Amino acid sequence: MITPVSRTASEPRNVARAAWLILAVLLLFSIAAPLNQFKVPPIMPVLMSALGVSAAGAGLLMSVYAVTGLILALPAGFIFQKAGYRATGLLAGGSIVLGAGLGALSQGVGGLLAGRVIEGIGTSFMAVLAPAIIAQWFVTQRRGTAMGIWAAWVPVGSTAMLIMAPGLAQTGSWRTVWWFGACYAVVVTALYLIFVRPPAPNAAMAPSHPAVGARAEDVNAAHVLRNRDIWLVATAFGAFNAAVIGFATYMPTFLATQRGLSLNQAALVASIPTLITIFSAPGGGILSDRIGSRKKPYLVGLALAAVLLPLTGAVRGGALLSLVTISGLVLGLVPTNIFAAAVEATGDERQGGMAMAVVMVGQNAGMLIGPIIFGALVDSAVGWPAAFASLSLMALLGLLAGWLARTR
Repeated sequence: MITPVSRTASEPRNVARAAWLILAVLLLFSIAAPLNQFKVPPIMPVLMSALGVSAAGAGLLMSVYAVTGLILALPAGFIFQKAGYRATGLLAGGSIVLGAGLGALSQGVGGLLAGRVIEGIGTSFMAVLAPAIIAQWFVTQRRGTAMGIWAAWVPVGSTAMLIMAPGLAQTGSWRTVWWFGACYAVVVTALYLIFVRPPAPNAAMAPSHPAVGARAEDVNAAHVLRNRDIWLVATAFGAFNAAVIGFATYMPTFLATQRGLSLNQAALVASIPTLITIFSAPGGGILSDRIGSRKKPYLVGLALAAVLLPLTGAVRGGALLSLVTISGLVLGLVPTNIFAAAVEATGDERQGGMAMAVVMVGQNAGMLIGPIIFGALVDSAVGWPAAFASLSLMALLGLLAGWLARTR
């Protein structure tokens, strides 16, 4: 039987400084995943023209990214436990570099899809190892704040690419965007290998607590896999991602083709929610630490997402800008508190990697299904209105699952 980790609220100053440095490097490292994942939405019309594919076909470049993540989510948790933080980090960063490089060199859709699959391998491991390391370095009273800061990895990476990709594609071609993503991944992987390490056994944790990346037999993975609450939290996060990624994948194309915006303008407007989430995600973590609840903030976020996201397809001008701005404030409440709730539901930070692996099953399932459903509806007779309406149903499913979960 695993003894829960005993950690004190007051940490030695040197340990606290090291924890924040580790968090900063983990954030930069993690950003490589969404930076590369979200290369497609801001230049989707360019890709559709260059590759000769439909909206649904171009959306497959987003969905296929999630296929590998869905398949590897649970194995990634076991591999992290067995291989440790360093080998897992090298695998995560190296896969993104390799996949982006192969995509840039590809001569058709097939090669590009293969590169996206390899990039997805890296994202699978990235999403498992970073929260597990953070859970080891930060005491419970600060964990929501730390998770909130790290949760900015997706909005920072996706916003950066939404803003930069059109300009990079115009400077060179869509391949320039892929090379940029590969170069960034090389730099931050080096930073990770240099700076990130597990905390010492006597640094703000019980002496008996093993370092990050403990052997599988030291951590009862079966206990995590049997935990209904973690699976419900994962389901909630999967539905959330289905709605948000479906929205993010096609919003630039919608604004360009249906609202008459230029590609740069469309990408800029579509980036507003993720840009604001950079601030609302840490805010959601601070809020949950203050009120002592992870569940209330993520339920509020899911409920409001069910209303706000569908409305963005029905309004124009200032009303649209207002809605996407409010959406950014709301969406940041969900990932931060889902991550913290999943880790804490295990009762032991050593199981954080496996808990996040379960959450990543939900995330990648949502990332896979959301763009497929949205794109299929766009190409169907019912078109864009039905596609936007589907976002509400996805978010409501997440709300139900999250409400049923018993979390802090």
